[in-house]
Amino acid sequence: MKSEFFNLRETKVLKPITIIILLYSALMFFEYAQRFLGIFTIPNNPLIPDYLPYYMAFPSFFVLPFFIVIIFTCVRKMIKRNYNYKSVYILLGLVVLFFLFRWRIHEFLLSQSPYAA
Repeated sequence: MKSEFFNLRETKVLKPITIIILLYSALMFFEYAQRFLGIFTIPNNPLIPDYLPYYMAFPSFFVLPFFIVIIFTCVRKMIKRNYNYKSVYILLGLVVLFFLFRWRIHEFLLSQSPYAA
């Protein structure tokens, strides 16, 4: 009986990981884009301060470009079929860290907002 070695550097493994990273990044991009656009389409209300939409949208100013870069990188890798295992696992690590610490990142960005009262 011959045992096959499971190689984490093969394209058979890296391609599905890249697809998963791309799908998660696209989902997060559309979620934050929807929040961002939804904040600025709220009708004006005299009880809501003028700076509040900018305060609520501040985390999106950083999260949206982050996911745009990840989406662009994944699409480029898939088109060129160049699955460098180091870059794929770095992208996977960034996405997993964002998944695990999403609300802490959001809270940190809100605490750094220049629009805070």
